[in-house]
Amino acid sequence: MKVISIGDLVIDYYYKNGKVVGINGGMSSHNIIANISKMGLNTAVAGACGNDKQGLVAIKSLEDLKIVTKNIKVIEGVATRTFHVSYYDDKKYESKKRCPICNNKRWYEESLIDTEDIINYVQDDDVLVFDNLNDKNEYIIKKLKNRKMLDLGQYFEFENMNLDKIKDKITNRFDIINVNKRVEDYFKTKYNIDNLYILFKPKLLIVTYGKKGSKFISDDINVFKTLDNFSEEVDATGAGDAFFATFISEYIKNNFIVDNNFIDKTYEKAIKLTSKVVTKFGSRGHIQPLYKIKSVDDNCICQTFDVITRKQIKRCSININNLETRIINALKTAAYEKIKNINWNNINNAIFIGTGGSFAAASFAAKVINNVYGINSVALYPRDVKYRNNSNVDSVFMFSYSGLTNDLYTATNLIDNDKKYIITKGEVQKIVIEKSIPKNNIISYRSSTNKGKEKGFLSFEGSLVPSCIFLQLYLKNNKELDIIDFIKKRINYWKGFFNDFVNNNNFFELGESYNIFTGDFTTSATIDLESKIIESGIFNCLVHEKKNFSHGRFVNYEHLSSKKNIYFKQKNSSVYETKLLSYLSNGNNLIIESAFDGILCEFDLLIASQYLVYSISNKLNIDISKPSYSEDAMEIYFYKGEI
Repeated sequence: MKVISIGDLVIDYYYKNGKVVGINGGMSSHNIIANISKMGLNTAVAGACGNDKQGLVAIKSLEDLKIVTKNIKVIEGVATRTFHVSYYDDKKYESKKRCPICNNKRWYEESLIDTEDIINYVQDDDVLVFDNLNDKNEYIIKKLKNRKMLDLGQYFEFENMNLDKIKDKITNRFDIINVNKRVEDYFKTKYNIDNLYILFKPKLLIVTYGKKGSKFISDDINVFKTLDNFSEEVDATGAGDAFFATFISEYIKNNFIVDNNFIDKTYEKAIKLTSKVVTKFGSRGHIQPLYKIKSVDDNCICQTFDVITRKQIKRCSININNLETRIINALKTAAYEKIKNINWNNINNAIFIGTGGSFAAASFAAKVINNVYGINSVALYPRDVKYRNNSNVDSVFMFSYSGLTNDLYTATNLIDNDKKYIITKGEVQKIVIEKSIPKNNIISYRSSTNKGKEKGFLSFEGSLVPSCIFLQLYLKNNKELDIIDFIKKRINYWKGFFNDFVNNNNFFELGESYNIFTGDFTTSATIDLESKIIESGIFNCLVHEKKNFSHGRFVNYEHLSSKKNIYFKQKNSSVYETKLLSYLSNGNNLIIESAFDGILCEFDLLIASQYLVYSISNKLNIDISKPSYSEDAMEIYFYKGEI
């Protein structure tokens, strides 16, 4: 399911005392979608714009919010619609279609959207959002049976219509209709209609009255909710869009049910959001900064411009620089004590589950538990768990940085919740409420002093920190090795090792292919490295188990034009490994050798993987925590159904 906004794209120019502050995408329905996207739903825009800089920025403003834009038609020879919003120190405010500097108007009246293309694009379960009832929108509305939402902020399009025509456009066609006092007053004055709900017949009618509050009407609800607290306004232009977006999002999450409880809770959320919106500049200022622009040649900035690009701070660098602190903070939480106090002696068969970097942590934990207690412990992906017989499984340990990964719960839905443990940095109470997992079974390394979470597509903390807690269990009887001192020294070692390597070699190249050799006590690091390499898209890799390589995988290797190998190994080598390394010596090798064997090697190389990835990021001058990906990928990324 997607929530789709339909309509022509608009660029909003923002001015303060006559000077351009910046630009961003506009139009109410698209602003609504921008908010809904930040609320975690799968979103898209179907519309049209010109093949000019304004159009490109309008599309980028949506893509930067992870909104699917593949159904936006970019039309040659068309000037993208522009709207101008001006503010002054004396609180005066005006908005218009003409530029306040040159008085030029870039606006076309009739919509350019491709109705048939949009109709073919929309799936049966998609929810559609409109902010006007022009002829093309009306055609789509009547043609499709999807759930539809309407934001009606103007009445001018009704001025030349009779009431029967208005009814034909609106009545019984929308789930939720949001109107303001201006529209309500128009129907009162012209048609003597006091209750628009009777005329429009949506599932829910919302009438907003600005700072006075809002009215909500359905078949069995008629309630007015006041607005008691006001935030100091910087710009109120996006408040209504954010307000309606909250109701659409919560309506979907509430399985399309409207009742008093839904209205009470959603109104509270909507007011909390709008109080934030009005303190920021621009309709989307609370979720997206304005794009700064500068004029080009002698043209007015409303005609052509250059976008001023800011120096990008690599989120990857922020995350890696905070990693040591986050590890130490996690070791001071109650997570270790909860793991240590599990009755391991009553467990014979245990499954450890995770995806991405969390699967590396699951793999490490499984090895620790097998080593310390002799338990039959195996690390699996969620789908592997789903399609096996788990009747003799005593416990399931699920690794999830957020704690709320749908795949984990879907895969284990036939296993008793009492047998499930979650290792996470998520909020315990939220997991208890949403997933019904016993509170004592949630092992969180979140605390009042350890709340901060990594932002970005890849997680260093999600791989390494849970592993640290299980390493602590492994070392519980080792009085000679201090875990914090060990971690600090190994982080410092691998920082220096990879910094020297990448600066003195041209080993890593964007788009290249690499062989990764693994086995014995190196699997967690391999899982982590392969996951991060593939997820970042920086190059391709092929993983070989060291002995399995001898069973014919060398055939492919010998036909490679570029033989680049990443080889994980523990301190001591077997006779076979010595022969394998000799065979690979004709290639270009990065040998990552731990100073330890066994479990300590497994953890040591997992640290190495984090700093290897970070060094690659620096070498290639890219932020691997913010990779690029196609819009189609979001279809599967946001998938929440059966796996």
